[in-house]
Amino acid sequence: MQLLKSADAVGLELDTGIIRVVSLSGVKHAPSLVAAGEITIPEDAVSEGVVADVDAVASALEELWAKARIGSREVTLGISNQGVLMRLTNFPKIPDNKLSQALHFQAGEYLPISPDEMVLDYAVMGEIDGDNGRLLQILLVAARRDLLDKSLQAVQKAALVPRVVDAVPLALMRTLPAERLKSSLLLADISNGLTTLLLVTDGIPRFARVIPHSLKSYACELDKPLEELLQAVCQAAASAQDNRLPGEHASDTGQAAAGSPSVWELALANDIRSSIGYYMTQTEEVAVDALIISGRGARLAGLTEYLQAEIELPVEIIDPLVNIKDYIRVKDVDLQRKGPDFAVAIGLALRGLEE
Repeated sequence: MQLLKSADAVGLELDTGIIRVVSLSGVKHAPSLVAAGEITIPEDAVSEGVVADVDAVASALEELWAKARIGSREVTLGISNQGVLMRLTNFPKIPDNKLSQALHFQAGEYLPISPDEMVLDYAVMGEIDGDNGRLLQILLVAARRDLLDKSLQAVQKAALVPRVVDAVPLALMRTLPAERLKSSLLLADISNGLTTLLLVTDGIPRFARVIPHSLKSYACELDKPLEELLQAVCQAAASAQDNRLPGEHASDTGQAAAGSPSVWELALANDIRSSIGYYMTQTEEVAVDALIISGRGARLAGLTEYLQAEIELPVEIIDPLVNIKDYIRVKDVDLQRKGPDFAVAIGLALRGLEE
């Protein structure tokens, strides 16, 4: 009989070209980071959040576990792809013991996936008054079963146990201070393979979207290998910090250049702006207070300044360590510099501490 939880909580992110893992111990209100690591994988092994090469991913996971010295083999696995959908909806208030069955039966009315093809989860976020009585505010999260199965196969082939599967945008929310979540925020995770958007108000996820403007799409626009682009732009961000003039941003070479944003930057800004606009037209919510960016793309030289000017909102880079009580210095991983890269994995590990 286990009276005290002794195993660490492990968050696992499968991204295009790279896998990241973080291990936390303690309790969710005062966690300690005890291990972290990353390993490169072939670019085509994971594409737009979907595992395409199970063997390559499984082999890399085995190597990563040994390299990062991760003690637990139970993981919280993050998922984000075009087959992961989230929707906040109002539902008649019914007894708790009937709610799950009713939601699964009616899920097809709310989500454009056949119930037979989806894995569905939900969370009751609160209650509101309706025309005919009280209504439950319910967050529905669904994943296409065929796309999820590939990730699960890779994890299990590496002798890991996917204890929890969590949507990437929800993981990012957990890295923010509680008082920060009281405002209205748009979270944008700009990763190698995808960019995910989540609009959250008063701690409740209101609107989520996946957009195609990833770092890989940026590399394709520049006709460069992904890793070459990443090294160039991140070296520029780290080294020149800031011989830039106000308004300057990253160019094709990763060096600051004023006045001529790339097609990728323009498209990213336009999609973020249009997503905010769509949300505002569909609700009566107050305006968005800030944009918070994470992922490796958050370290692109000048991107923060460019987005702030284009979208006319305060733009911040996420600090996923803000809720961490303490952490060890991880070999080969500079968490102070690479914090935005590991935000998803940290948020996933935080979910593990909740279980």
